[in-house]
Amino acid sequence: MPQNFGWSADAPPPLAASPWFAAASAAAIGGLSLIEPRGLGSGAKAAYRITTAALTGAYTAATLPPGTTAGMPARYTDGPRGQFIPLATIGRGSAALATGGLALGLAEPLEALDARLTDWLTERGVSRPRWWLAGVGVAMVAAGWASDRAEARGLQRTVLQHAGAPGEDGGHGPVDPAIAAILDALLKPGIPGAEALRIQLETVEQQDVDAGFMTDAYLVVHPDTPRVTPRTQVWPVKARFQRGNALFEIELQIHEGRVESLSLMLADEMYGPDSEVDHVAAISALTAWPETEELEFVAESADPLS
Repeated sequence: MPQNFGWSADAPPPLAASPWFAAASAAAIGGLSLIEPRGLGSGAKAAYRITTAALTGAYTAATLPPGTTAGMPARYTDGPRGQFIPLATIGRGSAALATGGLALGLAEPLEALDARLTDWLTERGVSRPRWWLAGVGVAMVAAGWASDRAEARGLQRTVLQHAGAPGEDGGHGPVDPAIAAILDALLKPGIPGAEALRIQLETVEQQDVDAGFMTDAYLVVHPDTPRVTPRTQVWPVKARFQRGNALFEIELQIHEGRVESLSLMLADEMYGPDSEVDHVAAISALTAWPETEELEFVAESADPLS
């Protein structure tokens, strides 16, 4: 990670994981490396530069993992070490334009470097320096692809091996049946994204399973399950239930397109000036998640007055 800012992401997208993609990318890079840019005319050189920029942008878009997030270490804001503060999600189109534009802007110094490398190889008796440069380019693409695949396989093994294994945070384990029933009820058919989230529930596990009842249940799903957009959102269906004079609300949080947590809290009305509910006592009185029979479900609409 860079000194001040960095990024975090998931595994490479399916296209970038394909051997055919690796072969096509290597062939494209190798083919461009065979061209001697300083021997081109003005029109041919412009076409060469545009092709290089387009290839750079396309390669970036294809290999950028979904959900890539730019940010910075929390320690730079006096936060805890080891944590990462997300600042913005990087879209593939934006990344492609940025890297393609950078390649175009640096075309002249890069071509000057290419010329120096070619001359250096020629001075040392290399008869076909362009072929050597093409071979290095192909090897770099192949090595990068192999490294990404190894990292993705390692991540998947880690997820599968340690799911359910106890750790310092209590480990992952099967979801509380009451939580599973609430999740199932919240994902009502017909709402955009509900089907993908239901597929996620087939692999969902709960963190801190040994910690006992908490009003926030943190969830984990397999990284290969489909995701939804918007990637970060509060699910538009909420569950409500009454305990004495206190009205509670349950929200499902979505992060990076996956179910992240289920939160149980007092409804907003309980914080009004006329509320006589003791907030701390009401929350403290909860010892378990409610049964679905107690719940009333409320769905948001485009018009909050409808």
